[in-house]
Amino acid sequence: MQLERIGVALRPRTPMEAMDLGVVMLRAHARPLWTAWFAFTLPIFLVCLGLAWLLGMPWLGLLLPWWLRPLFDRIPLYVLSRAVFEQAPTWRATLRGQRQWPWKRTLAALTWLRVDTNRALRLPMELLEGVASTQRKARWRVLSRPLVGVTSGLTWTCMAFELAISLSLCIFAIWLLPSEALPDSMRNLNQAFALPAFRHALAWIVSGVTYVSMSIVEPLYVAAGFALYLNRRTQLEAWDIDLAFRRLRQRLIEAGVAMALLACVMCVPSIAHAADKRAEASHAPTQNIAQAFHQPVDEKDAQFASEAADVYRDPRFGQEHKVLRWVPRLPPNPTPTKPLPPLWLAGMFANFGAGVLNVLLWGLLAVVVVALIVFAVRHLQRGAISPQERNEKSKVLRSSAVHDIPLPEDLSAAVREQWREGHRREALALLYRGSVQRAAMALRMQPPIDATEADWLQHARSIDDSARRERLIAIVRTWQLAAYADRYPGDADIDVLLSGWPAQQVVS
Repeated sequence: MQLERIGVALRPRTPMEAMDLGVVMLRAHARPLWTAWFAFTLPIFLVCLGLAWLLGMPWLGLLLPWWLRPLFDRIPLYVLSRAVFEQAPTWRATLRGQRQWPWKRTLAALTWLRVDTNRALRLPMELLEGVASTQRKARWRVLSRPLVGVTSGLTWTCMAFELAISLSLCIFAIWLLPSEALPDSMRNLNQAFALPAFRHALAWIVSGVTYVSMSIVEPLYVAAGFALYLNRRTQLEAWDIDLAFRRLRQRLIEAGVAMALLACVMCVPSIAHAADKRAEASHAPTQNIAQAFHQPVDEKDAQFASEAADVYRDPRFGQEHKVLRWVPRLPPNPTPTKPLPPLWLAGMFANFGAGVLNVLLWGLLAVVVVALIVFAVRHLQRGAISPQERNEKSKVLRSSAVHDIPLPEDLSAAVREQWREGHRREALALLYRGSVQRAAMALRMQPPIDATEADWLQHARSIDDSARRERLIAIVRTWQLAAYADRYPGDADIDVLLSGWPAQQVVS
């Protein structure tokens, strides 16, 4: 590694200072980084949206980009790893450079390491160092020992930051909408959510907002992890000391070359004079050290040379030995202070917390996988329903309208007969339709054609008789559970609903 070309000041830093360095690196190379980011991630995001649209599953446009984040993280890491040596690549060079990096570890990050909270620190180690599989665990253990809690905290902080940006963008979009386009009440909002077109449009909007927030936060996450990686290697390998010695050596070399050139220039006039006296100089007596430095050698110099020779002859010279002693970590403080927990205890709690979070994430992943399997099975079962059955269900739902067909004279008997024949949905639809018509007659109002179950619950509160009011509310709630959740009451509950008004006409 050419440390003398590095463009950042290498010195041991605290984890917070290292992450601040990552932010500074991101800001300094923002243009090449985000250009390469959008050139790589935007086509993949559009493909995910198209796949979600073709399959009729809008939530895939939100899930797939989130799942492919370890693949996206290669782009900012490639740019920063070159830019730190003052060689920021273009977006074309970044895309071409992805072929040089191994893909095996990226596949691992997309599968069994997808919920790893230490991905920001693991990514540069696996892609930049190229450590063999037999040494990877030992290398990771040394590299991540004091940083497990820090990188987990970085992951959760970036997730919270991204959530805040997504919510802010959604609220800002709502503020930009005209007041005429907003629903008047939560009831209208629920009706809008019941429309498939509205749900799909909302899914696309949420996917786009999530992609924008991910494009803002994810490069910051990778830059902070890369800065933690550089800081940890500086601590382990003393890069700052190595770089200082290299610079000192370079200065000495440059100074030596300059002195050699100066000596050559000064020696040019005396070349002829030196040639004339070369013969005489060959016969001149050789000077000793005292004559060369114009200082006679005294008895102290001879004594020092003798003692130095004795030290070299000592068998203990050149050997290493360890001395262990207890020293206070901090200077004694005269004022009483609250004792701080030891570092090993803090590290243990940090590792324990990181382990608990990893276990929770794995559990959450298992729940999501099971939920997806259940959703897929139900979706397939719904698709297996024949068109005839679907038309019958739609007819039953349409039969709940107030003005479709006239009611039978004995509503209670007609409902009970359909219930006994096994047509439970039709029976409850008939009971609901007859109940709301008789409720409208009791309230002396014209039944609205577009009135929903929520509207009739609101009208039911205007009935003075508490028994009639509670029975009408119970009938509407029973119809809602049957129509939208396929939850039907028992025979005893049906008898209670048919025992009086509005199922039976009561002569007053």
